[in-house]
Amino acid sequence: MNGRLFMYTSVTLRIMLACLALLPLMSGCVTTPKEAETLPELVYPVPPDQARFAYERTILSSADSMPKESSASAELRSMLSGEVETSGKAFGKPYGIVARKGVVFVSDTIHRTVLRFDPARGSFTEIGKKDPGTLSKPMGLSLDANGNLYVMDATNKQVMVYDNQGTYLRSIGNKDDFNHPSSVAVNPEGTRIFTVDTAGPRSEPEFHRIRVYDAVKGTFLYNIGRRGSGDGEFNLLRDAAIGKDGLLYVVDGGNFRIQVFNQDGTFVRKFGEVGRHLGQFARPKGIATDHENNLYVSDASHGNFQIFNKDGQLLLFVGDRGKETERAKYLLPAMISVDEDGRVYIVDQGYRKVDIFRPVSLDTTDGFLGKAYETLKKMRPNKNSTDAATPGKTPAAKPEAAAAKPEAAAAKPEAAAAKPES
Repeated sequence: MNGRLFMYTSVTLRIMLACLALLPLMSGCVTTPKEAETLPELVYPVPPDQARFAYERTILSSADSMPKESSASAELRSMLSGEVETSGKAFGKPYGIVARKGVVFVSDTIHRTVLRFDPARGSFTEIGKKDPGTLSKPMGLSLDANGNLYVMDATNKQVMVYDNQGTYLRSIGNKDDFNHPSSVAVNPEGTRIFTVDTAGPRSEPEFHRIRVYDAVKGTFLYNIGRRGSGDGEFNLLRDAAIGKDGLLYVVDGGNFRIQVFNQDGTFVRKFGEVGRHLGQFARPKGIATDHENNLYVSDASHGNFQIFNKDGQLLLFVGDRGKETERAKYLLPAMISVDEDGRVYIVDQGYRKVDIFRPVSLDTTDGFLGKAYETLKKMRPNKNSTDAATPGKTPAAKPEAAAAKPEAAAAKPEAAAAKPES
């Protein structure tokens, strides 16, 4: 009996080894899973309106910026072992995001690091894993014009500063300065840091504020706002961004609006209201600006992001709620970013992913990220195996207010006293 078992095991082992040896020869023969290239291009707004943005790709793990085995090899390996393995290091609970020159940074509150994706070099690294500069709960992110990375650590209650490669430089602030810090914005010159203290429904009124620091010296300068519903007051603020006009744009989540300030804290204007319809807010979370000073606001309840001009006029909405396996479908959108080429990056905590959209004026190979993924393709054994970009170029057009359709977004506004999220 033992001899027969040994014989069967030996034969099976020899067959498996032979199959593994044939992997390189079979790479063109094994059917691969359906890829994004075979799907129709997904654009916004949907036809017959003229497209302004197109879905480009999704980042799920470290494998999305690194060379790896061909999908044919991976599929045969899965057949032989009976196991399905997610390649690379997947997101735990992504939150913040920024992108610059083809490099994407994503904070993850479960991994307790900032994940750095650099497809042009085929590399993936984690920032904040060791001293000095260890992170505990990284949330909001920001970049200055030199590429330095600013990370709001909600547990350490400090802004941690790193260079573009992830080398720790310094920290700003301390535990006594904040109640529930959640995000950070830095002006392009790298001289002022604007920290977001979301606070909580039972927090002291003064904690619902923007706290401003000298980015070089690290000294506290002044506060902007306190709890309330008047002009210049906040209720559970979520995020902030500096526009190309130099103004500070703040997501005032509990008041369901965007407030605009000069960098010295002077109130300028506001827009937005609570509601389920397009142009309204139910659970606004992140904000970003582009080179034309348009504003991109993610909404965790609507399951989308909306694009406004600087005066608050709705131009377009992108995405909605849906299944995890579908493109541009969301469960819990978090932060959002726009790079120098106009690509939009949105984090979804629920589906643990980052979706990327390109302006239709860009081809998939244009811009820093497009060139980076073209370089990565050449590093991979099978160039058709992992690139999720949708090829082709859609006729360009500038966003217009008419592009926003009047349908209601199927979402229910939440109470202003909602518990701050992470």
